[in-house]
Amino acid sequence: MDRFSFVMVLLSIIVGLGVTELLTNVARQIQNRARSRFYWLHSLMVALVFIALLQQWWEAWDQRLVETWSFPILLLMLGGPIGLYIISHLLFPDDAEGVDYDRHYFANTRQTYLLGIATVVFATIYRPLSFGHGLVNMDNLSSAFILAAFLALAVWKTRMLHQILVPLLFAALVLDVLVFHFAL
Repeated sequence: MDRFSFVMVLLSIIVGLGVTELLTNVARQIQNRARSRFYWLHSLMVALVFIALLQQWWEAWDQRLVETWSFPILLLMLGGPIGLYIISHLLFPDDAEGVDYDRHYFANTRQTYLLGIATVVFATIYRPLSFGHGLVNMDNLSSAFILAAFLALAVWKTRMLHQILVPLLFAALVLDVLVFHFAL
């Protein structure tokens, strides 16, 4: 097994746990649909985190030619997927029966988006700090927007602000994947 494959095993496990958390809870939502109240913004955030998890795994392929890995580099690389896994867990209550997802979404915005800020920071700085890539580049422009949006969403619980920024965040993430990381 080469070094990259060795590192990817742990990254893949963490991403897989996040995806499992999301899919399991979406299935619970569907099972409890008669007793729960869906909220489109919550559902969009679930989709955003799902795509972000896949993006973390997908973009890791760019590191396949790295010959030397250190423990601090591993920790930096795992910061993004670990943050996304925790956010995946925060998006859903422990008991899915009779949940008002509108209320649940807004009850957890501060923790979710503060953790989102840390996740974006880790995901953005790990390549420059670990491999000498430039911090300021076109690929990181979406990270700057996402960071600013997460900060606004963590600070203000204004419904209109969330209804504008979360769809924009989703669009920025999808655009980032399509423009910078569409194919391996």
